[in-house]
Amino acid sequence: MTKDSYLTLACESTAEVREKSSRFVAYAFPVVDVEAFKAKLAEISKAHHTARHICHAWVLGTAGEKFRSFDAGEPSGSAGKPILRQLQGGSLTFSAIVVVRYFGGTLLGKAGLSHAFAAAAKAALAANHVVEQKTLEALLVECGYEQVEEVKRSVVLVEGDVLEAHFDIRCRLHIAVPKSAVAGLIIDWRRKAIDVRPEER
Repeated sequence: MTKDSYLTLACESTAEVREKSSRFVAYAFPVVDVEAFKAKLAEISKAHHTARHICHAWVLGTAGEKFRSFDAGEPSGSAGKPILRQLQGGSLTFSAIVVVRYFGGTLLGKAGLSHAFAAAAKAALAANHVVEQKTLEALLVECGYEQVEEVKRSVVLVEGDVLEAHFDIRCRLHIAVPKSAVAGLIIDWRRKAIDVRPEER
Protein backbone atom coordinates (compact mmCIF):
# COMPACT_ATOMS: atom_id res chain seq x y z
CA MET A 1 0.00 0.00 0.00
CA THR A 2 1.23 3.52 -0.86
CA LYS A 3 0.10 7.01 0.15
CA ASP A 4 -1.92 7.00 -3.10
CA SER A 5 -4.05 4.10 -1.93
CA TYR A 6 -5.95 2.71 1.04
CA LEU A 7 -7.26 -0.65 2.24
CA THR A 8 -10.97 -1.38 2.52
CA LEU A 9 -13.39 -4.31 2.56
CA ALA A 10 -14.46 -5.88 -0.72
CA CYS A 11 -17.99 -6.91 0.27
CA GLU A 12 -20.32 -7.69 3.16
CA SER A 13 -19.57 -10.66 5.37
CA THR A 14 -21.13 -12.17 8.48
CA ALA A 15 -19.96 -14.39 11.31
CA GLU A 16 -21.30 -15.67 14.61
CA VAL A 17 -19.54 -16.57 17.84
CA ARG A 18 -20.94 -17.86 21.12
CA GLU A 19 -19.73 -17.11 24.62
CA LYS A 20 -21.47 -18.73 27.63
CA SER A 21 -24.77 -19.04 25.73
CA SER A 22 -24.69 -15.45 24.46
CA ARG A 23 -24.72 -15.10 20.65
CA PHE A 24 -22.69 -12.44 18.87
CA VAL A 25 -23.68 -11.92 15.23
CA ALA A 26 -21.21 -9.72 13.35
CA TYR A 27 -21.47 -7.91 10.03
CA ALA A 28 -18.45 -6.38 8.27
CA PHE A 29 -18.95 -4.22 5.18
CA PRO A 30 -17.56 -1.29 3.17
CA VAL A 31 -19.12 2.18 3.55
CA VAL A 32 -18.59 5.42 1.61
CA ASP A 33 -19.84 7.84 4.28
CA VAL A 34 -21.73 8.15 7.57
CA GLU A 35 -25.13 8.27 5.86
CA ALA A 36 -24.45 4.99 4.07
CA PHE A 37 -23.44 3.46 7.39
CA LYS A 38 -26.62 4.68 9.10
CA ALA A 39 -28.73 3.14 6.35
CA LYS A 40 -26.99 -0.23 6.74
CA LEU A 41 -27.24 -0.04 10.53
CA ALA A 42 -30.99 0.58 10.26
CA GLU A 43 -31.31 -2.47 8.00
CA ILE A 44 -29.42 -4.68 10.46
CA SER A 45 -31.36 -3.28 13.42
CA LYS A 46 -34.64 -4.10 11.69
CA ALA A 47 -33.51 -7.66 11.04
CA HIS A 48 -32.53 -8.04 14.71
CA HIS A 49 -35.36 -6.03 16.29
CA THR A 50 -35.48 -8.27 19.38
CA ALA A 51 -31.81 -7.72 20.25
CA ARG A 52 -31.05 -5.22 23.02
CA HIS A 53 -27.43 -4.52 22.12
CA ILE A 54 -26.37 -3.62 18.57
CA CYS A 55 -22.84 -2.28 18.85
CA HIS A 56 -20.66 -0.93 16.10
CA ALA A 57 -17.59 0.91 14.87
CA TRP A 58 -16.64 2.55 11.59
CA VAL A 59 -13.56 4.16 10.01
CA LEU A 60 -13.65 6.72 7.18
CA GLY A 61 -11.20 8.96 5.31
CA THR A 62 -8.36 7.92 3.03
CA ALA A 63 -6.00 7.97 6.02
CA GLY A 64 -8.57 6.51 8.42
CA GLU A 65 -8.70 9.85 10.23
CA LYS A 66 -12.44 9.68 10.97
CA PHE A 67 -13.75 6.95 13.25
CA ARG A 68 -16.38 6.18 15.84
CA SER A 69 -17.38 3.35 18.16
CA PHE A 70 -20.65 2.78 20.02
CA ASP A 71 -21.34 0.48 23.00
CA ALA A 72 -25.15 0.45 22.68
CA GLY A 73 -25.76 0.08 26.40
CA GLU A 74 -22.93 -2.34 27.13
CA PRO A 75 -20.38 -1.27 29.79
CA SER A 76 -18.29 1.66 28.52
CA GLY A 77 -15.44 0.54 26.29
CA SER A 78 -16.44 -3.13 26.32
CA ALA A 79 -17.99 -3.34 22.84
CA GLY A 80 -17.38 -0.48 20.42
CA LYS A 81 -13.66 -0.06 21.13
CA PRO A 82 -12.79 -3.77 20.71
CA ILE A 83 -14.65 -3.70 17.39
CA LEU A 84 -12.85 -0.50 16.32
CA ARG A 85 -9.47 -2.01 17.19
CA GLN A 86 -10.10 -4.84 14.73
CA LEU A 87 -10.68 -2.34 11.92
CA GLN A 88 -7.72 -0.15 12.80
CA GLY A 89 -5.48 -3.16 13.41
CA GLY A 90 -6.02 -4.15 9.79
CA SER A 91 -5.37 -0.57 8.58
CA LEU A 92 -8.88 -0.56 7.11
CA THR A 93 -10.87 2.52 6.18
CA PHE A 94 -14.23 3.17 4.54
CA SER A 95 -15.24 0.08 6.51
CA ALA A 96 -17.60 -0.77 9.35
CA ILE A 97 -18.51 -3.63 11.67
CA VAL A 98 -21.81 -4.11 13.49
CA VAL A 99 -22.09 -6.77 16.21
CA VAL A 100 -25.50 -7.85 17.52
CA ARG A 101 -25.55 -9.47 20.96
CA TYR A 102 -28.26 -11.85 22.15
CA PHE A 103 -27.96 -12.33 25.92
CA GLY A 104 -27.77 -15.98 26.94
CA GLY A 105 -28.51 -15.57 30.64
CA THR A 106 -24.93 -15.56 31.96
CA LEU A 107 -23.11 -12.31 32.74
CA LEU A 108 -19.76 -12.14 30.97
CA GLY A 109 -18.19 -9.19 32.78
CA LYS A 110 -16.40 -6.35 31.01
CA ALA A 111 -13.34 -8.43 30.08
CA GLY A 112 -15.51 -11.26 28.77
CA LEU A 113 -17.61 -8.87 26.72
CA SER A 114 -14.53 -7.19 25.23
CA HIS A 115 -13.11 -10.57 24.23
CA ALA A 116 -16.40 -11.74 22.68
CA PHE A 117 -17.05 -8.54 20.70
CA ALA A 118 -13.46 -8.56 19.41
CA ALA A 119 -13.73 -12.25 18.46
CA ALA A 120 -16.98 -11.65 16.57
CA ALA A 121 -15.52 -8.67 14.70
CA LYS A 122 -12.37 -10.63 13.87
CA ALA A 123 -14.42 -13.56 12.55
CA ALA A 124 -16.47 -11.26 10.28
CA LEU A 125 -13.26 -9.74 8.88
CA ALA A 126 -11.78 -13.21 8.32
CA ALA A 127 -14.83 -14.04 6.19
CA ASN A 128 -14.25 -10.95 4.04
CA HIS A 129 -11.57 -9.83 1.57
CA VAL A 130 -9.37 -6.73 1.76
CA VAL A 131 -8.82 -4.71 -1.40
CA GLU A 132 -6.49 -1.82 -2.18
CA GLN A 133 -8.13 1.26 -3.70
CA LYS A 134 -6.37 4.15 -5.41
CA THR A 135 -6.71 7.68 -4.06
CA LEU A 136 -7.18 9.78 -7.19
CA GLU A 137 -7.77 13.49 -7.84
CA ALA A 138 -9.96 14.65 -10.71
CA LEU A 139 -8.51 17.32 -13.03
CA LEU A 140 -9.72 19.15 -16.12
CA VAL A 141 -7.06 19.65 -18.79
CA GLU A 142 -7.40 22.00 -21.79
CA CYS A 143 -4.81 21.82 -24.55
CA GLY A 144 -4.24 21.97 -28.30
CA TYR A 145 -4.78 18.98 -30.58
CA GLU A 146 -1.05 18.53 -30.96
CA GLN A 147 -0.68 18.15 -27.17
CA VAL A 148 -3.38 15.53 -26.55
CA GLU A 149 -1.14 12.49 -26.96
CA GLU A 150 1.51 14.02 -24.71
CA VAL A 151 -1.09 14.60 -21.99
CA LYS A 152 -2.38 11.04 -22.34
CA ARG A 153 1.15 9.62 -22.07
CA SER A 154 1.79 11.64 -18.91
CA VAL A 155 -1.44 10.34 -17.36
CA VAL A 156 -0.53 6.73 -18.17
CA LEU A 157 2.99 7.17 -16.75
CA VAL A 158 1.58 8.13 -13.32
CA GLU A 159 -0.99 5.30 -13.47
CA GLY A 160 -3.95 7.64 -13.89
CA ASP A 161 -6.99 7.46 -16.17
CA VAL A 162 -8.46 9.62 -18.93
CA LEU A 163 -12.17 9.61 -18.08
CA GLU A 164 -13.55 11.71 -20.95
CA ALA A 165 -12.25 13.68 -23.91
CA HIS A 166 -14.04 16.48 -25.81
CA PHE A 167 -12.63 18.01 -28.99
CA ASP A 168 -13.49 21.60 -29.96
CA ILE A 169 -11.33 24.65 -30.63
CA ARG A 170 -9.25 23.34 -27.75
CA CYS A 171 -9.32 19.80 -26.38
CA ARG A 172 -10.79 19.16 -22.94
CA LEU A 173 -9.75 16.03 -21.07
CA HIS A 174 -11.26 14.91 -17.78
CA ILE A 175 -8.63 12.87 -15.97
CA ALA A 176 -8.01 11.20 -12.61
CA VAL A 177 -4.45 10.86 -11.31
CA PRO A 178 -2.78 9.86 -8.01
CA LYS A 179 -2.68 12.81 -5.62
CA SER A 180 1.09 12.62 -5.27
CA ALA A 181 1.47 13.23 -9.02
CA VAL A 182 -0.77 16.31 -9.26
CA ALA A 183 1.76 19.03 -8.38
CA GLY A 184 4.38 17.74 -10.82
CA LEU A 185 1.89 17.42 -13.68
CA ILE A 186 0.54 20.93 -13.12
CA ILE A 187 4.04 22.45 -13.17
CA ASP A 188 5.01 20.54 -16.32
CA TRP A 189 1.81 21.22 -18.24
CA ARG A 190 1.54 24.92 -17.38
CA ARG A 191 5.11 25.38 -18.57
CA LYS A 192 3.87 24.07 -21.94
CA ALA A 193 0.77 26.33 -22.00
CA ILE A 194 -1.50 23.43 -21.11
CA ASP A 195 -4.29 24.62 -18.82
CA VAL A 196 -5.07 22.35 -15.87
CA ARG A 197 -7.31 22.85 -12.85
CA PRO A 198 -9.24 20.80 -10.29
CA GLU A 199 -12.41 19.26 -11.68
CA GLU A 200 -15.60 20.95 -10.44
CA ARG A 201 -17.95 18.45 -8.83
